[in-house]
Amino acid sequence: MDRCVVLVDAGYLLGAAASLLAGDPSRSKVTVDHIALIAALRERAEAETGLPLLRIYWFDAAPDRRPMPEHRRLRVLPRVTVRLGALTRAEGRWVQKGVDAAMHAELSELARNRACADVVLITGDGDLLPGMMSAKEHGVVVHLWALQAADGDFNQSEDLVGEADERRVLDREWIEGSFSLRDTSAVFPAPGPRHEIAKILAAPPAAHPTGLPGTLPGTLPGALPAAAAVRPAAGAPCCPPSPCATWSCRPAG
Repeated sequence: MDRCVVLVDAGYLLGAAASLLAGDPSRSKVTVDHIALIAALRERAEAETGLPLLRIYWFDAAPDRRPMPEHRRLRVLPRVTVRLGALTRAEGRWVQKGVDAAMHAELSELARNRACADVVLITGDGDLLPGMMSAKEHGVVVHLWALQAADGDFNQSEDLVGEADERRVLDREWIEGSFSLRDTSAVFPAPGPRHEIAKILAAPPAAHPTGLPGTLPGTLPGALPAAAAVRPAAGAPCCPPSPCATWSCRPAG
């Protein structure tokens, strides 16, 4: 069939985009406009291969293989199929399982059934090398796409790069068309006084019976409150009746 197919390793795509834009491979560092991303992938694939798109396969992982909100958004888009592996916790980090195997199986099946003439692979994992070689043996042209690396070096397996028929690098400008840094200011607001405290601090000084600011009822200007007059010396024991609850002092005896 004279059609093209795109296979996306979401872990690689999102991690590489986060590394480039945020300097951190955590996908939580970026937000994705999935509609814009799928449209850009389709447009680029059809332009590169000169063939109409059959389908975009999105390979990702999720706890218990249950679709996350982003997977639900993706799978209702036209020409998009979501395949999920398992996401498990191991040695304090999240590890995806079954994604490479699912990509390999899909690639081999598409090539064996001659469902497409060209395949675009967006991945960096060398585990997909046998699937790539199998597709080529069935006459499929394999295009390997990379995202621009944050350090300017390769972020893909050299074996994949060497075996691919065509290789392209999606640059920063292309990536910024559908990826952006996540704004955390709304989630973690800057520290500051609470609203009630801010109102108190902004209020003008209250009027006093003496008519003089800074004095308390029943006192003369410059006089200290009774509690302040009996403040214990530093290190002195607290003996009732004294205002020790107001000051910091050591216990008696």
